[in-house]
Amino acid sequence: MRVILLTPILAALAAAPARAVVTVAAELSRSRVAVDDQLVLSVTVTADQSSLPAPQLPPMPSFSLYESGRSQSLSFVNGKMSASVVYTYVLAPRAVGTFTIPPIRAPGAAKSTDPIDIEVFKGAPPPAAPAQPGPARGRASGRGARHPDFFITASFDRPRAFVNQQVTLSVRFHYAARLLGDSHYDAPKLTGFLSEDLPPVREGSTEIDGRSYLYSEIKTALFPVQTGRLVVGPATVRCQVPRGLPEQFQPDFFDRFFAMSSPQTLTLTTEPLALDVEPLPAGRPDEFTGIVGRITAKASVDRVEAKVGEAVTLTVTVAGSGNLKSVPDPKRPELAAVRFFTTESAAIVEKNSDRIGGSKTFRTVLVPRVSGELSLPPVEFSYFDPETRSYQRAATAPVVLNVAPGAPGAGGAVASESAPSLTTIASDIRYLKTHPESAPVSAALAAFAGAGPWHGAPCAVLLFAGTVAWRRRMRDADPRGRRLRQALRTASARLREAQALPPEQTERAAVLIDEALTLYAADKLGVPAGGLTLKAALEGFNALPKPPSAGTLERLKAAWEEADLRRFAPGAAGAGDPKRFAAETAALLKSLDEEVG
Repeated sequence: MRVILLTPILAALAAAPARAVVTVAAELSRSRVAVDDQLVLSVTVTADQSSLPAPQLPPMPSFSLYESGRSQSLSFVNGKMSASVVYTYVLAPRAVGTFTIPPIRAPGAAKSTDPIDIEVFKGAPPPAAPAQPGPARGRASGRGARHPDFFITASFDRPRAFVNQQVTLSVRFHYAARLLGDSHYDAPKLTGFLSEDLPPVREGSTEIDGRSYLYSEIKTALFPVQTGRLVVGPATVRCQVPRGLPEQFQPDFFDRFFAMSSPQTLTLTTEPLALDVEPLPAGRPDEFTGIVGRITAKASVDRVEAKVGEAVTLTVTVAGSGNLKSVPDPKRPELAAVRFFTTESAAIVEKNSDRIGGSKTFRTVLVPRVSGELSLPPVEFSYFDPETRSYQRAATAPVVLNVAPGAPGAGGAVASESAPSLTTIASDIRYLKTHPESAPVSAALAAFAGAGPWHGAPCAVLLFAGTVAWRRRMRDADPRGRRLRQALRTASARLREAQALPPEQTERAAVLIDEALTLYAADKLGVPAGGLTLKAALEGFNALPKPPSAGTLERLKAAWEEADLRRFAPGAAGAGDPKRFAAETAALLKSLDEEVG
């Protein structure tokens, strides 16, 4: 009995994989694109587990990138599970030329994706192909009669659309006879579109040429992301129907019984649908968001009274119609009196009357550097209105903050100690000769002149000392190299000071740890420490000849965010041991320094 119970368990343990196998793949909708057009990047992460890691995208400075959504699938084949998630991103070129998307990684994956080349050419996107005669909707039936018992149709709500303008796809299944069991729907293949389901499934009845039908209808919102003629593949419905004639035409009870007891599978398929997609007109503003619809914008802060060095949350909300998930982060104003931190966003999708809309909210923590009245300028978003066929602007109202003086040193710019300035101590005249040469000195020089070959030893010493002094002067004349070499030493000094502070000086410890991270990144990247953001630091480290690993960058990101919270919003950071955090930060910077060199 024990053997019978243990055998399945041992077999299951033997069949269990030792570790999850993760793979990542990337695909572009096309390899050539106009500078005023856009394309879709699809990144697929697959693993033999239900929990999948998100891909890690490299910096793409030649493109504006925003995430458009993701779809997940789960399958079981021969008792083995396989899950995959497809992440969809929209890329808008910023310049003309040939660019390369670097390899994309996923945590746990043994290999990254291959680099992908993109050619961006100058000029408008190709115009949509002229409409060709053909069916406006797909239709198929199981019997081929003029008024079949079952048929399916597919149609668009408009024959032409602009890039990023919503088009509604309707697939309707009609039936005039009894169905045996549930029907199965296979959605069409969509290439060149972003999609959003429009639930629920509509149920109703209609009359066609005098015959009554029941129907089930599924609607999907599509957003074309490229110009030209795009094709939506066939939609398919599989259903179980009685064999032979419909029930009302069966001659007797037994024929009807056997017709229901042995149903047949009927497959209905629509014809492919074509949509002509027009490019947006010329004159696109620089701050264009890619939205085709109508939007409004508003801004607010969590408080209008603050002190220098205190954190204030700026909230900007965009609302209206269109695919608002794709709205990029707003451009930050150039204000020397404010330090901005990383922006976080969240989108709410609303589906009213089969139209996609909603809102997207951007939250940014900012810290005033100086006291007085601080005015945040309007934040502008440009969009295209398809009704007026023109570009429009939505702007927030200015936001005014009243900033009072804070604690000494709060919110000030961080200055690097690795490139000190010169300070004049005193000035005077130093004579080269204070008194004439004396006779003893002349006698000593004459004696030295008679030493013969021994003159070489002092010359060698002088040459060595001169070489050392020259190298020291060359090193001091290169402030960039000096900052690079002393980056870890400068940061470690602040971290040791933070660890030595008593427990009641947590605010001072938070300032020292935050400055250590900022100074180290600034010195390694050769940029000013004042105003350096986390995003700029991560992009800078990724661009180094020897970039750090993805895991180290994730640790740096987490430490940077915690340091900012401890310094500027200690209440939000929670209680934590600053000495432990300083030690962890020191270990992180040491690992980072070893990786980048």
